[in-house]
Amino acid sequence: MNSICKSLCSEDGVVAKFGVTVGKMDWLQDRSSWSLASLDGKDLGNFDYVVATDKIVASPRFSGLTGRPPPLDLLLFPRLSVMVQDIPVRPCFALMVAFSEPLAMVPVHGFSFNNSDSLSRAFCDSSKPGRACVPPNRQTWVLHSTTEYASKVINNIGPRKPSVDALAKVAEELFREFQATGLSIPQPIFMKAHRWGGAFPAIAIGGDDKCVWDKSTKLAICGDFCASPSIEGAVLSAMRGASKIMGCLNFPSGL
Repeated sequence: MNSICKSLCSEDGVVAKFGVTVGKMDWLQDRSSWSLASLDGKDLGNFDYVVATDKIVASPRFSGLTGRPPPLDLLLFPRLSVMVQDIPVRPCFALMVAFSEPLAMVPVHGFSFNNSDSLSRAFCDSSKPGRACVPPNRQTWVLHSTTEYASKVINNIGPRKPSVDALAKVAEELFREFQATGLSIPQPIFMKAHRWGGAFPAIAIGGDDKCVWDKSTKLAICGDFCASPSIEGAVLSAMRGASKIMGCLNFPSGL
């Protein structure tokens, strides 16, 4: 997913800052611009427009992760509070598995599970552009759990970071279900599970616009949580947010 961001960062005029979390967003009414600061209080500059893509930009969950108030103070933007204050999410466990050779008995690069209690999707990660394995005969797959399975595991172990043993158990259970497809899945040479606690938004807050746009402060909030819980939803939301800004700049957006 980060290939899009990498490509954008290479464009002329783009300045990317890595390893920096925006900790505060202040709207300067007299300047009609935004002032941004990092979590440690460092001034990040003033900006005419801001695009926020993190669904916890105004959520109490930001405080739980950082110990700081959310960057966007909804007391100053009451018209946005109902929409972005706390967006519910559906958790997921992801399992990466690597095989010493391609899965010859699987004729597709991705499929869904309709009647599984634990698995929802399987994707051949090696089939994606730029994801070829070394050596070339190896193949990697990513398995996604169902929301119900992930919720059950998280309820049992609590909200804390899963232990190595807990993740190993998840990996075994998900892989066993993968083998139960009857597609002659061999034992992998590598297997690792990861908890994706906020994987998929449970609602879409953007409506027909597919983004949240506040013209008076030139703030666009975009993401899959504005359109649909998918890469496509995130891209469509970003395009709609960009079109709002381009409209203010009197550029034709084509959207």
